[in-house]
Amino acid sequence: MEGIMQKWTRLFITSALAVTTASPAYAGSLLRFNSGTVNPGLQAQALTFSDKVASDYIVQFSNKITAKDRSALQARFEVFGYLPDDALVVRGTLSDLNSFRQSHPGVYAIVKYQAQYKISNDIAPVSVFNKDQSQSLLIQLFKASDAKAVVASLKKMNASLQVVNGKSIVALVARGQIYNIANLTGVEHVQNTPEITTMDFPLDQKMDPIVKGAGDYSDIKGDETGTKTMKFDSVWSLGLTGRGQIAAMADTGLDSGNINQIASDFSGAVKSGYAFGLWAKTWEDPMGHGTHVAGSILSRGTASGGRLKGGAYDAQFVAEGMWSPMLNGLSVPSKLADLFEKANADGARVHSNSWGAVKNFGAYDSMAVQVDEWMNNNQDMLVIFAAGNSGVDMNKDGRIDGGSIGTPGTAKNVLTVGASKNKTSTGGIQVPVSKLRAAAEAWSAEPIFSSMLSDRDDGIAMFSSRGPTLDGRVKPEIVAPGTNILSNRSHIKNASPLWGAYNDDYAWSGGTSMATPLTAGAVTVTRQMLVEKWGVQNPSAAVLKAMIMHSADDLYPGQFGEVGASRGQELLTRRPNSDEGYGRVNMDNMVKMMSNTIVADDRDGVATNQSETYEFNLNAPGKLYANLVWTDAPGSANASKALVNDLDLILTGPNGTVSMNDHVNNAEMIETSLPAGSYKLTVKGNNVPAGKNGGRQPYALVFSVQ
Repeated sequence: MEGIMQKWTRLFITSALAVTTASPAYAGSLLRFNSGTVNPGLQAQALTFSDKVASDYIVQFSNKITAKDRSALQARFEVFGYLPDDALVVRGTLSDLNSFRQSHPGVYAIVKYQAQYKISNDIAPVSVFNKDQSQSLLIQLFKASDAKAVVASLKKMNASLQVVNGKSIVALVARGQIYNIANLTGVEHVQNTPEITTMDFPLDQKMDPIVKGAGDYSDIKGDETGTKTMKFDSVWSLGLTGRGQIAAMADTGLDSGNINQIASDFSGAVKSGYAFGLWAKTWEDPMGHGTHVAGSILSRGTASGGRLKGGAYDAQFVAEGMWSPMLNGLSVPSKLADLFEKANADGARVHSNSWGAVKNFGAYDSMAVQVDEWMNNNQDMLVIFAAGNSGVDMNKDGRIDGGSIGTPGTAKNVLTVGASKNKTSTGGIQVPVSKLRAAAEAWSAEPIFSSMLSDRDDGIAMFSSRGPTLDGRVKPEIVAPGTNILSNRSHIKNASPLWGAYNDDYAWSGGTSMATPLTAGAVTVTRQMLVEKWGVQNPSAAVLKAMIMHSADDLYPGQFGEVGASRGQELLTRRPNSDEGYGRVNMDNMVKMMSNTIVADDRDGVATNQSETYEFNLNAPGKLYANLVWTDAPGSANASKALVNDLDLILTGPNGTVSMNDHVNNAEMIETSLPAGSYKLTVKGNNVPAGKNGGRQPYALVFSVQ
């Protein structure tokens, strides 16, 4: 049954026909795939592959890859990307690659990029029982020009092509053909087509009635929108309201989808709008989710007399509607760059996304890779994604289980947002968790079971997705209020009131969908602050991310107190952790940073073994808090480790050296008390195999001394 019944292994790979190796000078070097770990040094040197046509190979070096190594490969071959450890994916003939190895003794192994390395772990192995079943696949290519040949091969396999866009193909195929598809030259990764949904927490129709509120604003206390918990008043009082900034959102649309007939809260705010939904003619919002999200970013609050406005209420807006009237749901472009490029061209530098996948949790998949690739090539737009609402306590220990982040929130370079609790009693879901239909299965243990959704602001919403990712990265990076949030309501007939209508103009809702736009508003205001108060004229995404993380409040130990894990303590460790990330957004802290904080937005960066040092003195004992962030090169969806360029943050002082030695995240933090003395804070390139500007990795460093 060759060609129909191939199987793949997820364990140790030993193909005798795939590899040539040099002498084992670097015998500890491995190739790290999701499907298993490969040791090229243990494989035979059999050269039986056809050499007539160029194919995709892995060139592994015996040491860290230098800019000279990459340039030498690029002079003779197409180079596509990095694989851990110390390897690059290239296209060429085996004889040419062996010739290259002979003249470059730093090459340790040349490995054929085989099909089993490319198949996602979310695809079950083929059997005689399922080989003829149809399956929708997202097929990621190494480059867009590979599509023609791959499409031709797919047609020969009787695949039904649904989308061909850039490097992405969505096709319906017989499961027995999955291995053959992965084996095609040009195919980088094969996975199940993600199921995408909005990240609002679904209203439970069987619970007690929603508290809607008075509807005439007589009961509005100021805590309903979530901006009070985030202390936006501190920046607003300084005129930092998003003025001069442009934010974007991709969602279900915005109100009428017509700039000239938009709701009064968005009048004069919308710079442009685009329809991405399948068969959609406008960017209107027939669902209601997108309008609520947009309001949290920058609603003017006109209909409420200024009482209910978004965080960046003076900013301009690019609205991208993805609602498909044909599907009656979201239709996200398979080529995600289409979303970002439109907004970027219109001047947006903050892009909010309250949607994602609800399966294959924690995976760094092809959607996450796409976002990282775009951000690496466009380092001045910060893309923000919701973490998801898949937080559950299935082992019933009174704590929310880890590992439930959905893609694209698993991307390295995005700011991934979880939901903390808003503190309001005006409306929304004002009952204990125990009254929710899902509580018996998802949150049946105390103290979660009896908790309320918006009674206090020092906790995390029980539904908020937790990290880490499958490769151990901290996600989410930040949390913001996401329970009982009052924001704008779509005026399209039959649009959902979400958690309940306050009146014709506003509605309640909750979820990481709501936390994300509130954070986007905070980032937009932060960008204005950097430009106007700090003199950073074109802030990078990395420095925006670092500023938000640096100014956040650590919520440790969480809403239930320091009672220990056995009694449901919400946060077991101080930040960063995979419940709250670096904490909850706090704009008052952002203001305070202007008096004691150094901000370095280094667009040149550091190469491997290069460093930049920042010196400071303490005349008396004090405290250092430092955040290092960089926009990393895209990793591989096939690799078990997403990080490519690895920087280190090192503190040197009278008592010695402190280094985080984090080789997983593209962010590092040092928070420590210090005696008086002279100090050096150093950013060092530990390993930068895919740098810019001659092999360097740009970075942002934000540190406060007090």
